[in-house]
Amino acid sequence: MPVQYIIKEWDFRDLQLTMSPPVFIPRPETEQLVDLVLEAAPPDGLFLEIGCGSGAICLSLLKALPKARVVAVDQSKMACQLTSDNALRNDLTSNLQVVRSKLKEDGTLSEPLPQEVNQVDVLVSNPPYVPASQLVDLQPEIKLYEDLRALEAGRDGLRVIKSLLLLAQSILRPGGLIFLEVDTSHPKLIQKWVADCPQLNITFVKTVKDFCEKDRFVKLRKL
Repeated sequence: MPVQYIIKEWDFRDLQLTMSPPVFIPRPETEQLVDLVLEAAPPDGLFLEIGCGSGAICLSLLKALPKARVVAVDQSKMACQLTSDNALRNDLTSNLQVVRSKLKEDGTLSEPLPQEVNQVDVLVSNPPYVPASQLVDLQPEIKLYEDLRALEAGRDGLRVIKSLLLLAQSILRPGGLIFLEVDTSHPKLIQKWVADCPQLNITFVKTVKDFCEKDRFVKLRKL
């Protein structure tokens, strides 16, 4: 069993988060994703996180940007509850809304967001991105204890990422930003896909490497 589940908590940036299986354990790389968002994000903007898990990303943003508003979405009841619990634990509840909803392949959500949530400034996600063929290579502690729905994303690992970009088309304001953590094989594939789909009105901005010098993050912009 991962140590985070044994001790029932884990530090992420300057937060102390409660951990509970099978909600996905935040990795060090994801702290870099938060840094990327903070470099470019409006301090009083409206942020949407898809797949909030333990709340690591959305709560880190609220901690750093106290004037921001964040809507955190997850399909898992346990994840939504854990995000809410961690918001309470870190005194970050005032500008946070947690919504239980599933992102569908067509880029829509199974449950609507609050009516006032439109023209979002930033969409951020650490989505499932592991190609199905690579699941067998995962460490046993991951396969046995963590929610594989937070990992596996079809043959090429792009199933959820494409749905996220479809959602971004409809919910981001013009000039709004998208930040994603992805598989190392994905940046070039994503760049080609958005170029081949001009109707998305999304442009690829850049790829960013993680601390192991692997292509791990992408930044895109709504036109």
